[in-house]
Amino acid sequence: MAKRIFDISREFVLHPKVVLAKAREIRIAQAKVVSSLLDDNDASRLENELLKASSQQMKPSLKNCTLVEVQAGRTWKAALEHRVYSCPNIPTFNYVLGATALLLNSNATGRRVLLNVQAVQECDLRASNYLSTVPEIFRAHLISYKKEVQTTPGILDGDCKHRFYFLSAEPWPEEMQKQTTPIITSATEWPAILSILSEPEQFFQWPQLGALFWPGRVRAKNDGEYIFPVELIIHLERLGLKPDTRTNGPAINSFQAAGGKRPAWGNEGWPIHHVFNGTADGNIFTHSAGLVAAHPVAHHLAHQSGLLKWILWREAFLRFGFDPKQLFN
Repeated sequence: MAKRIFDISREFVLHPKVVLAKAREIRIAQAKVVSSLLDDNDASRLENELLKASSQQMKPSLKNCTLVEVQAGRTWKAALEHRVYSCPNIPTFNYVLGATALLLNSNATGRRVLLNVQAVQECDLRASNYLSTVPEIFRAHLISYKKEVQTTPGILDGDCKHRFYFLSAEPWPEEMQKQTTPIITSATEWPAILSILSEPEQFFQWPQLGALFWPGRVRAKNDGEYIFPVELIIHLERLGLKPDTRTNGPAINSFQAAGGKRPAWGNEGWPIHHVFNGTADGNIFTHSAGLVAAHPVAHHLAHQSGLLKWILWREAFLRFGFDPKQLFN
């Protein structure tokens, strides 16, 4: 059955951008954008490749995960750069066993970064052939990590084997890391953020596509000020929608036209939240990649929490490659 790339991404609970990259990697000619329609053979080939990769790569959602907090003070820079966390394979570190996600914590700075575990490998660094036990896709990460930390006392020394946790590559820029520190993030804010990270679909619903709905349109001051172009009215009619002339109406129309769904709440549904402050920017106000339906609690928190704002910026980048502030490119 022919399928669009974003439909396949929903089935595998993967970001459309990730699925698009995989399609291009296996040279599917029709894979141009996340809305590209693939024929039966190409869709089946892509799904088979995603099934193969699922055994090595964690899905973005942290639902039903085993999250373990670990200290990475002395190896903070190396862990983030090479995406590797290590610990001796001794009973003291058994609490990390079974983790599907690690919350790296730096005692020195108070920064925290949450990353999925893609694979775990036990290695005896005293053996000359220890790399042969490591999957090839992770060997370069281990080599570079080992080179950087091997002179740090207490990290890779000792007469024992070590466990290496290979972590996902989601971006956590330095400014985003700063937002996780206790100085900036309150004791009540952090548990709320962690709950959202663990169950994101309970708080946010994203559109299926990222596209600019009304180029150049900025937010009006009062309801009824918008005069919709004929082509947009026709486009909305085809989708069974009507022009919304309220102050945030064009953004709501953009979200709906891009396949976004608003869970029930009150008379209308969850608020449509602007991930970026684009009301005065005609390239952002009606861009669906910067719009998300937010549970009213999360909607309020996103306006107050610098960390949650960063998390939503990152999500827009991961899903759609949308990065108007150039924070992640």
